[in-house]
Amino acid sequence: MRVVAGSAEVPETGLRPPPLPTRNSAPAADVLVIGRPGALMTRLRRVLRERGLSTDVLDVRSSGTGSRDDAGDAESIRRIPVGLRSCVALLDPASRPRRAWWDRRGRRLEKQHEDALIDAVLDAASNSRKLALLVIAEASTSHETGVARERARHVARAADYESAINGNPLTSAFYLVTSAADRSSGAFPAIIDWAQRRPDL
Repeated sequence: MRVVAGSAEVPETGLRPPPLPTRNSAPAADVLVIGRPGALMTRLRRVLRERGLSTDVLDVRSSGTGSRDDAGDAESIRRIPVGLRSCVALLDPASRPRRAWWDRRGRRLEKQHEDALIDAVLDAASNSRKLALLVIAEASTSHETGVARERARHVARAADYESAINGNPLTSAFYLVTSAADRSSGAFPAIIDWAQRRPDL
């Protein structure tokens, strides 16, 4: 059917407003990995890919999200995909090791990184009805393990609490401590088991 507008014939479809943009037309990956690029992220992505799991990567140093399943450069994604089910937040050591309890500069750098991860998890939770979180803290030496565990616990608890306050509660929030060079522990098999679980819809 055509509608006459003035003296020109205009198709009826020409009178309709343009469709609203979709939030993100690309399907959500199996796992969103949040953190800074490094050896731990590289190994985690490789292990997940070997098990057939796709990943999207959110670099907390920038506002962009990238799909980094291939070895090449990241393919830019405008925003966090809708419908995520699993999120891994990588908590790397601070750029300067904590020397003592009074090392305020070192703690401030750690807190900035923790806050960036928590904010990114909250954004992911707001785009998902059911999101599970796993916080992985990196510790290279046994001396760093206690501090790494404390920081990972804080990020998991804070993200869980703030997501619930915002009305987007996480389905679960876990944490563990490992390193990219660790070949003996069961950390990576545990991560794979967590990522491959099929939570109830």
